[in-house]
Amino acid sequence: MNRRDLFASAAAAGAAALTTRPASATAASAAVRVAHITDTHITPDRKAPEGMAALFAHMFDRPDRPEIVLNTGDTVMAIDGGVTGASAATQVGLWKDAAKHCPVPIQSCLGNHDIWGGKEPTAEVPAEKAGAALMVEALGMPHRWHSFDHGGWHFVALDSMSALGAVSDEQLAWLEQDLSATPRDRPVCVLSHLPIVSVTSSLYGDSRRRGNSIDVPGSWQHADCWVLSEIFRTAGNVRLCLSGHMHTQDRCEYRGTWYICGGAASGAWWTGAEYGFPPCYGLVDLFPDGRFDYAFVDYGWPAREWRGKQRG
Repeated sequence: MNRRDLFASAAAAGAAALTTRPASATAASAAVRVAHITDTHITPDRKAPEGMAALFAHMFDRPDRPEIVLNTGDTVMAIDGGVTGASAATQVGLWKDAAKHCPVPIQSCLGNHDIWGGKEPTAEVPAEKAGAALMVEALGMPHRWHSFDHGGWHFVALDSMSALGAVSDEQLAWLEQDLSATPRDRPVCVLSHLPIVSVTSSLYGDSRRRGNSIDVPGSWQHADCWVLSEIFRTAGNVRLCLSGHMHTQDRCEYRGTWYICGGAASGAWWTGAEYGFPPCYGLVDLFPDGRFDYAFVDYGWPAREWRGKQRG
């Protein structure tokens, strides 16, 4: 298979919909449509602002527009590490401008690149906004982790960074309490930046192969995946978990919960298609009985070149 065929195959796989839809037309008419974006990585260069405007235009230029957008993090290119307050302010401002193209509410969780390192604070971005505070404010989040209800579903937004690749003990206790307070007949969707259960974190360009073993780092997938899956099993109504981080797409089911990694709105950080997965977003129809449709949507952004390792 040549380079072009590889890309075409990956793009076709990415465009396919995951369907767990009830057959009843009545149930279908009761669906709530939401959109899933992740890893927008807004930045002044690489035409990222134009790309986000194109994404929202594609998303809402349709009769069946989503009612809400779910954003699973890495909203800005990167404000972690040694990024200055001035650069952080620029990136935050670009996101706020991009979000003006979205006519519906955006509910978010934090990504690893959304945690400001605190270097060279400014009057606009003071030192007390170091860590999660800057993006919690910019994204309009009530807390680093939070929950909300919409369309008959309960949504939980986790913070994958509260324990650097896992949830903190405080957040874990909150999660159990939140789910126990949610009626068991109300389906739950969990948002996280890092995948909780994932296929793509084992396949990322063969880079984690260690002889006959695969070493998945905690920075690529939740290290507390078993604990979280046990909490979901006990709750009994967690139907869907949405994530990002890997810039590639996957979907898998484990013990009655589906896990979907949504690729990246930016593809390969606005320079092409990460391992053949182009810039995309997800359209999700949520049904009152806990079933759903998920479709990866290639919105046609012209940065298409394959990025990442290939065999041969």
